[in-house]
This record gives sequence, C-alpha cells and structure tokens, in this order.
Amino acid sequence: MQPVVVRTAQGAVELATEALEERPLVVVFPGGHCGAMADVGWDLFRELGYGLVSVSRPGYGRTQVGPLSAAEFVPAVSEALAHLGVSDVAAVAGVSFGGMQAIEFTRAGSPHPPKLILASAAPSTLPYPDSPQERIAGPIVFSPRVQTLTWRITRALVASDQGLKLMVGGLSTLPIEAWWNTWSQDDRARARAMFSSMNSGAGFVLDLRQASGRSSGSRQASMSSIDVPTLVLASRHDGVVAFAHAENAAAVIPGARLVDTEAAGHLFWLGPTHDAVRREIDRFLSAAALG
Repeated sequence: MQPVVVRTAQGAVELATEALEERPLVVVFPGGHCGAMADVGWDLFRELGYGLVSVSRPGYGRTQVGPLSAAEFVPAVSEALAHLGVSDVAAVAGVSFGGMQAIEFTRAGSPHPPKLILASAAPSTLPYPDSPQERIAGPIVFSPRVQTLTWRITRALVASDQGLKLMVGGLSTLPIEAWWNTWSQDDRARARAMFSSMNSGAGFVLDLRQASGRSSGSRQASMSSIDVPTLVLASRHDGVVAFAHAENAAAVIPGARLVDTEAAGHLFWLGPTHDAVRREIDRFLSAAALG
C-alpha cells in the first residue's frame, strides 16, 4: 500500500492505495486507533482480485480536517477519491469504528458504492462502548494527551508472544488457551504489526463522541436509508464489540445479511476462519457484480 495525502476543500485527507488502475476497487475505512496504513484485513480483498483504497478518518494519521463527524467528512473523501481518478468502486467496507464512516459514505459519497460491508462494526443504533467502565475509561486512556504513552506501552508489550497473547486475549470472549494455538506465526506477526502501528491521535475521542446514546436517532436514520445490499460480518466471540450491534445493524439496514464469522475475536481476518470469511465476501461481491 502506498500512502498519499490529498488536499481537499475541508483539509488534508490521508489515503493508502494499491492497484488503482488494475482491479475493481474496495474503499476501506479502518476502525479506532487505525490510520490508512493499518492492515485491517486487506488480504480478504486482495485474494479475490480487488484493489484497495484505505482512508484515515478525522483525527487519525495525516488527515487534518478538524473534528468532523462521519457525515461531515464524506465530501472530503469524495474529493480525495476524485483527485486519485477513482470514478467507480466495487464496495465500501467499514471495520469496527470505521463502520459509521462507511455507512455515511454509502449514503452520500461519490462514487456511490453498489455494496456495503460492515465488519466487527460499532456503534449500531445501540451506544458504544458496551460497558459503562469502557465509556468512562476510553476518553481518558486514549485522550490526545495520554494516548502516546498508552501505545508506547502497548508496542513494548506485544514485542513478546506472552504480551501479544495478553493483548489479543482481551479481544475475545473465549479463553485465550482455547484458540491461541490455532493462529499461525503469520497471524501473530500481522496482529503484532497492527498493534505496533496503532495511534489514537484525536480520532478515538471523536469516535466515542459520535457513538453515544444521544446520537442513536441520527444513526438510525442513516442506517435505515441505506439503499444498497449490505453484508454484516461479526463474531459472537468478539470481546470488543458485542454481537448485538451486528444484529441491530442487520435489522435496521434494509435487506442486510448477517453472517457469524465464528472468528475467535475482534480481529476477524486472522486465524483459521480467514478462508470462510473470504468466501462469504466473494459470494457477496460476486452477486453484486451479477446484479
């Protein structure tokens, strides 16, 4: 993936691109703590022959547009894609907190995507984080002033397998010993690389602000107005986003299809369920192409 910063009317937008002119494209909005260069399952699309455009949302990476909401950021994304010569996309994918941006881009972005994928995504119309403790701690631990130290400690921790086990274990509702050995060395290396690249910037606090119960009504309006086929991917073993968010999204978005990935945790693209997830995405996108 090649990073690029595009100057738009709303400010700088950072993107990472791959195979723009060679393949049909999927636009990816990564989740919390992730900029455009964070690998949040790129191989699921690469292996199916798609090119990629990943976008740093407000507050992340080198995107400098101020504290825009997901809806307010859509014109900047559209302008950045036009600058890159992107006139057609196969789908938009939102991972975790990136789901909000994917929904808003699907509603009002250009080019208008014919398909939407939400993966391990929150919030739905339900507020997020799921527990009061997380709602209190999140803005503190990942505030712009504290997050640099938080991620410095995290990078030191995941340098060892024991530290990595501790981190990924918290992303699952299953005991770590029940599934750690199902991950290959490549899975572990990719998880380590993702944690090492993470930075909350000002983005995570902005994400939390948009995910509260107070904005549930606006999220309901956005989700219920989606007019393209939607695939909702989630795992009942996700220790970060409750499966209830996926059930809610599938119920609110017209015609959405919910698939339980059965992944061991939040990182749905890693582990032995990777191929099954890729097949679900292939079926979904192939059906869209035929339609």
